[in-house]
Amino acid sequence: MNVRAGALSGLMDAAAKKRRNGYGGGPRITVKSRIVKTRNNRNRNARDGLSLSMPSVSLGGVGRLFTRAVSMAVVGAALLAVSIGLLAGYRWLTTINYFALQNATVTGCSRLSEEHIRQVAGIAPGVNVLSLSMDRMRADLVREPWVDSVTVKRVLPGSIMVEVKEKAPSYLVQYQGTLYYADEVGRIIDKVDPGQFVSLPQIEVEAGMEKHLPLLADLRRAMAEHQVPFDFGQIAWLRLSWGRGLEIRLMDPGIVLCLGSQQWHRNLARLNLVWTDLRRRGELDKVGLITAEGDKVWVEKRGVSGDAPQG
Repeated sequence: MNVRAGALSGLMDAAAKKRRNGYGGGPRITVKSRIVKTRNNRNRNARDGLSLSMPSVSLGGVGRLFTRAVSMAVVGAALLAVSIGLLAGYRWLTTINYFALQNATVTGCSRLSEEHIRQVAGIAPGVNVLSLSMDRMRADLVREPWVDSVTVKRVLPGSIMVEVKEKAPSYLVQYQGTLYYADEVGRIIDKVDPGQFVSLPQIEVEAGMEKHLPLLADLRRAMAEHQVPFDFGQIAWLRLSWGRGLEIRLMDPGIVLCLGSQQWHRNLARLNLVWTDLRRRGELDKVGLITAEGDKVWVEKRGVSGDAPQG
């Protein structure tokens, strides 16, 4: 076959023209191949068959475990040896004469004796002060009826200091047929000892009136701040009753005062006003009973015998 050069050139020009006009050929697609690599190139090395690998055992892990176990055993043995040494040292310190008790100071005692405090606390001459438990001594002392609080100090090498704060009795109270001392809020302290009797006002609390015992402390504060026209030494007895509230029997001038337990401070203020007015008019010695309760104040004169009326 004969092909002319001009014809071939025309065909080539036509193909080139189609490519320039964009309607010849079609999109060019490029395919990239990805090579997947496997660990240790097992596919490459196993051309002719399967390759099986056996599990391996690392001696390094066993060695580390053994080293850790040995270290823990050494640390445990060292701690045990230190503990035994400390215990032996403590036993030695609590037995040597250098820390033997040479001086025991007890302060703050009024009703209780210093010897009684030493006996309760377990303080004996020659005892090793390191063998004494301060917590146990405090616990034993605060169980004493007359002890309000206590401080115990150890002063090396051979001294113990005990500071006691005793309870202060404010009243006498009958309880189950026995006379007791009571504090300022009516709490029982201890039985009355005839050998150490203290004259105090006696209190009586009717059943169910125990919730009003804080009125006793309010009365003590009012007397200390001079908010009442009498002092504590003038009181013969007190009674908490359902009918009259807080009753106060004064020895001088022989008057019974009754203050309602509800709105007690307001009742006390009104009683003070009436008391001041009676004293200004010179009629206070004729009065036997003053009752302040609610919005009113009642005044009753003495009886024919001159005694205050009794409730």
